[in-house]
Amino acid sequence: MTDSVIYSMLELPTASQSQNDYRPQQEASSSRLSLSCRVAIALGLLTAILTSLLLYQWIRGQGSPDSTCASCPSCPDLWMRYGSHCYYFSVERKDWNSSREFCLAKDAHLLMFTDTQEMVKTNILKNSLLKDFVDKDFHWIGLRDTSGWRWEDGSALNYSRILSNSLVQKCGTMNKNGLQASSCEVPLPWICKKVRL
Repeated sequence: MTDSVIYSMLELPTASQSQNDYRPQQEASSSRLSLSCRVAIALGLLTAILTSLLLYQWIRGQGSPDSTCASCPSCPDLWMRYGSHCYYFSVERKDWNSSREFCLAKDAHLLMFTDTQEMVKTNILKNSLLKDFVDKDFHWIGLRDTSGWRWEDGSALNYSRILSNSLVQKCGTMNKNGLQASSCEVPLPWICKKVRL
């Protein structure tokens, strides 16, 4: 048996070749690092911008008289804010006089519109904030027939007709179809209105 010797030649890279082979890995890892740094910076800037926008919207909403907020501190609990007024929609039912007394005890009055423009501006029958409550039932408002239909403050109803089926119906109600007269002794829910604080 003959022993054969096998030789293999092992070529080791020189120092300059070794550095050249290492550079692409180093460049790839540094480009990955710079990419992750860029993403982190971009996310940080995006977070700062979104936080600033939210803060701006919050500040703007606090001072806006036209903002709608059901739980804002400028209206009492259970009252809804709309524009510069607070509205209370009762759940219980009372006659017109008791409803009026309730509102007065809360430094408010039964819902009144001082002129056609206010009714159109508030657009109570089409406004989504108020419509859901008014759609469901008739509500007492601050309107009464005392030698002509007059609001609680004494001003005349001069822009709308009120539906009445009887001479006994002397107090004003409102539902989704508009204004209607009712007997003042009928227990109905009511709407109070007051200027927000």
